[in-house]
Amino acid sequence: MRVLTACEMLVLLACGCSEKGPTTAQVSGVVTYKGEPVQHAKVLFFPQNIPDGRMAIAQADAEGRFNKVITPELTNDGAVVGTHIVTVTESWPADQEIPLDAMGMQKSPPRGPWAQKYRDSASGALKVDVIAGQENQFKFELSE
Repeated sequence: MRVLTACEMLVLLACGCSEKGPTTAQVSGVVTYKGEPVQHAKVLFFPQNIPDGRMAIAQADAEGRFNKVITPELTNDGAVVGTHIVTVTESWPADQEIPLDAMGMQKSPPRGPWAQKYRDSASGALKVDVIAGQENQFKFELSE
């Protein structure tokens, strides 16, 4: 009978203890304000009443489109399946270095003209259902 070393036991435990995590689904969409694209917006998905739900993040491009949604700490892309409140905030373009102020602190991006309720998850102004196995494509039309 072979006795396993401490290192071999740790490797076996690590291989057998992978955590699957919550189910996610691909999400894409577009953000507009008065029919025009909201360039480089950050789109945040806050899961509602979902056990082990985690916030997902997307960044819109210059046309207001987003298709790469990630949930930090999970290995699979997308948002956790279920109902989410969505917020839209300003952001710098992903490929741009964030400018610094005179004190060396990162500047905030210019404020968009849309209503504050779209920036605040407590308002619940934007709500979507992310469904497993379906094309989760959303259009967020913001107003004043």
